[in-house]
Amino acid sequence: MTINGESMMRRSCLWLTLAISAMSLPAAEAAGDNGAIFRSVAVGDCAAAGQDRVCLTAPLVAGATTTALDVLHAIYPGLGTDGLGHRFAGADAVEAASDPEAGQPADRDVDITAQDYAEVGVIEAGRKAYAAAVSGGVVAMAEVKPSYRPLGRLLVATDPGGPTSGYRLLLASADSPAAVTLSSHFNSQEGFDAFHMVGVVRGKLVDLYDGPYLYSLGEETEQCEILDHREVPSVFEARKQKHHGLADIGIAIDYTAICTNGDASQQVEAKSFPMHLVFDGARYEGDTSPLDDFNAKFAE
Repeated sequence: MTINGESMMRRSCLWLTLAISAMSLPAAEAAGDNGAIFRSVAVGDCAAAGQDRVCLTAPLVAGATTTALDVLHAIYPGLGTDGLGHRFAGADAVEAASDPEAGQPADRDVDITAQDYAEVGVIEAGRKAYAAAVSGGVVAMAEVKPSYRPLGRLLVATDPGGPTSGYRLLLASADSPAAVTLSSHFNSQEGFDAFHMVGVVRGKLVDLYDGPYLYSLGEETEQCEILDHREVPSVFEARKQKHHGLADIGIAIDYTAICTNGDASQQVEAKSFPMHLVFDGARYEGDTSPLDDFNAKFAE
């Protein structure tokens, strides 16, 4: 098929719009009834931070003095109130880490207002509250109420091509917060999203689950200028059922295929892939093969 310059430019712009939309979807889906979302850390005037961001130096929860700065000190010792520092503490890597050496401690310039973007999630469990900070591919977990108590840190970056962000903070039990992170990148017309979960078990932050893996694709077909295959999580929550003291985790990944021609778009296919994860005493286990098999067909 021959494509003239104007048509190619228009399709490229359309794909860029779809790609940007795909990048924002997981964060939007995070604002569900279960668990807590991660918010970016704001440096400077706390009054100007707004509800969509966490102030670096303000108490994270009422009734406690712990701040985001306190939690981030586990990742960046000596980090200042201006968001600048000179030390990366490093962390042990989870088994699926794409570059375990990236967790080595290092003396380097740190700036959480720029290259070292930081997020914090906070969740309360009765008289206790927990926080998880995500920055530099590392998750640091701490009890922040009634007082500050560090619970460990782990390198969770599992995608060598893109950044790692916080997705959701769950309660697997009153003593076991669990952080779900998202490592993702876009490559031309393809999108790759890898979820990972770490959590506190018997007072220590440990590696709990790798996955699920999502794939998105925008392609030109005979019928569509762009046929957009999109996968997003619609459910990622702790369930009432428990095994070995920790809540089961429910996940649902929704797939849609949308055909776009000019300004007209039509959904041509939709599927949902429910998953159920169960704690076996050491890690979470669950069957993701229906989604994995579905995505494998795109590589054929």
